[in-house]
Amino acid sequence: MRALAAQDVPDHLQAGLDLVIVGINPGRRSGATGHHYAWPGNHFWPVLYEAGIIPEPITHLEDHRVLEWGIGLTNLCDRTTRSADELTREELRQGAARLREKLLRFRPRVVCFNGKGIYEAFSGRKDVRFGLQPEVLEGMLMFVVPSSSARAAAYQRDAKVAYFRQLRQLIDSVRVEKLTSTARSAR
Repeated sequence: MRALAAQDVPDHLQAGLDLVIVGINPGRRSGATGHHYAWPGNHFWPVLYEAGIIPEPITHLEDHRVLEWGIGLTNLCDRTTRSADELTREELRQGAARLREKLLRFRPRVVCFNGKGIYEAFSGRKDVRFGLQPEVLEGMLMFVVPSSSARAAAYQRDAKVAYFRQLRQLIDSVRVEKLTSTARSAR
């Protein structure tokens, strides 16, 4: 069994988040810089802004700022690789178990998987479609978007933005629900 790798890219997680976005694992550039989605061709940061999930454009160097907006970042697997294809089935299985523990600890309202393969590894399902998933993990909604990687050529940036806008609508609805339930509790 392979020893667990050090976490080259730290999680940005805390309790009370509206959204946690899950990547597969750090690529070489992210691992070298210690920041999420550091490859210049990755659509992640521009798409988050264009979809209205974050209120201002930022880069990977400011990835920690997502916490200001009720958003967290983590990965299914911690080991840095050139390609996610280098991850073993055992690493994916262990990563899914660790991710489940993190989610149960921090309990975000929505969990977004940045790519179908990540959710397939997490859920064990192979018939995954983009959007809101039928599974709920102890009240946490599961949502899948096309990978923000520029290598995911089947979905151009505009199509990715459209899915992230659907995610924003879901986040907006859970925020309204959260405010409504807080107001009811205060009565």
